[in-house]
Amino acid sequence: MNINVRKKRRNSNRVRETDSGDGWKVREVVGETAADRQTFYYYKGKIAIRIELKSKLAQQLAGYTLIEKDLRNILVWLQAIDAIFPKEEHPNETIISPDRERFNTIKGLYVASLTFYGKCFSQCEGRRAQLNKKLIDQKFHELHEDILKQRNNYAAHSGADKFEDVKIALVLAPKREINQPPWLYRELNQPDLSMSSKDDDINFRALVEHIREKVIDKMNIVSLKILQDEVAPQGREYWYKQAK
Repeated sequence: MNINVRKKRRNSNRVRETDSGDGWKVREVVGETAADRQTFYYYKGKIAIRIELKSKLAQQLAGYTLIEKDLRNILVWLQAIDAIFPKEEHPNETIISPDRERFNTIKGLYVASLTFYGKCFSQCEGRRAQLNKKLIDQKFHELHEDILKQRNNYAAHSGADKFEDVKIALVLAPKREINQPPWLYRELNQPDLSMSSKDDDINFRALVEHIREKVIDKMNIVSLKILQDEVAPQGREYWYKQAK
């Protein structure tokens, strides 16, 4: 089945059914916990045979699948930001807003996007796939580095670039004669959002869409390699016997 096939889904609280075309359907049943999840496959209404593959190539494909899902999550979050904070309202590249009700949500979505983006380019335990800057077209390189810098200095931990900052100010009454004790004020500078680029074609969302296309290409290549190098040489009879 083609990874890029258009899917029609029927959702309920526990069951999700996907029509993958050519007579194939996938039914996912979710139990009380994630560990209870089961996936069933049907061909023209009859249940199909499932064999789990655990080769290195299969694990690599699983890793790219997780990365692609991370990228899709980022796109959902960035689209949500666009809906809450349309581009025409953007005053500058780095935004700190007094509208806390709206921008606390925006900040959460943005930090989640930065975190998941960085994860795609990090070595993660349990994943046999990791993205590299070489995958990205040259025109996105500067933006990619900026996004990773934000992730490292803002979303992950405070670094040397001072993406966020706090100054502690001692505040005194205007005159000595005023009988008012001094007090401390914490001048917090933590941006809600950094737009990174003014170019309509070079932005965070376009970068993620670009990388996702590359990852889907890799998934298709690895899938084909598994079928050609690991499945086909064994023959169909071998795999039917493995299923018993």
